Amino acid sequence: MKRMLQVVGGIALAALLSAPSMAAENKDIIDYRINIMKTLGEQAAALGKIMQGKVDTKENLAIHAETIAINIAAAKRAFEPKVVGGTATQAVWDNWKDFTDRFTALETAANEVAAAAKAGGMDAAKPKMAGLFTCKACHDVYRSK
Repeated sequence: MKRMLQVVGGIALAALLSAPSMAAENKDIIDYRINIMKTLGEQAAALGKIMQGKVDTKENLAIHAETIAINIAAAKRAFEPKVVGGTATQAVWDNWKDFTDRFTALETAANEVAAAAKAGGMDAAKPKMAGLFTCKACHDVYRSK
């Protein structure tokens, strides 16, 4: 009996000692996701400035679109750990297929913009741009206010 209590006590102690490290790991996962999502927002803002003619760097249009596509691939993987927090709600994992389908659609749109920009410049890319600015629709469902 005494040995059993020692084992149970040891397990309880191990659980208590690992709790802070799990909390730190979850914070790291959340921080990582936040960084990726901020990068997506910054790249979308840069594209917006180019499309509005506020900066004369049309040659960077494809680069920003490709960067968005790459970051979306990273974002999908960043949300695979089921860690609610930051501004991500439980709905992300409750509706995982819809959530990842939206990322996939955005990634496809970013690749289409990049290809069009490379082939025909801004005039060719403009009709494809609408597919990149769908962030709010996803945030309305999967992001806390």
